[in-house]
Amino acid sequence: MKALSKKIEDLLAALGRLSRREKFMVGGMALCFIVFVVALVSFWISSNLGAIERRITVKTTRLQALIDMRKQYEDAKQREEEVKRLIQRGRNIDLVTTLTNLEKQLGVNIEDLQTRTPGVNPDKGIEEVKVEVNIPHITIDRLVELLEEVERKSKTIAVRVLHVRNNFRDPTQLDVNMTVSNFQLMKEQAGPAKGAPSKKAKK
Repeated sequence: MKALSKKIEDLLAALGRLSRREKFMVGGMALCFIVFVVALVSFWISSNLGAIERRITVKTTRLQALIDMRKQYEDAKQREEEVKRLIQRGRNIDLVTTLTNLEKQLGVNIEDLQTRTPGVNPDKGIEEVKVEVNIPHITIDRLVELLEEVERKSKTIAVRVLHVRNNFRDPTQLDVNMTVSNFQLMKEQAGPAKGAPSKKAKK
């Protein structure tokens, strides 16, 4: 401790013996050294703060991505549940009855209705019930109205196949063959296959 005090006293004494110009030079050097040290410390602190900010930014971005993915998953899950509920209600729809009622409602002459072998997607658990419809002598306006009414009955009903040709006897009329489908959830236990397709008697 005494040695340190002695060194400090000697340093002060040496400074006291310096000329005014020398004192300015020493003071300038000391000031430059202090500025250098402060700049070095500031750069170090700034670098550390920058690294911390970058890590925070990366983690925030990853967290936001996880939140977005979670939101997308929840939205997709909700849409899937809504579709399942919609298709579940499709089991309560009888296509033949629906089409027969539309025939009476619109005054359309449906020659026959024939059920076809249902399409099955076991992976998704969905069954496509199909009915083939033959309509002779229908105007284009009435056909458009019929198609709109068919698909308006339920979101599970769709016209999957549509063949239209001019009636060779009356150019103002069309002959139409179409397949109407209703999508529904498969039954837990599939029943035995149906026999020959039913056919509506001609009027």
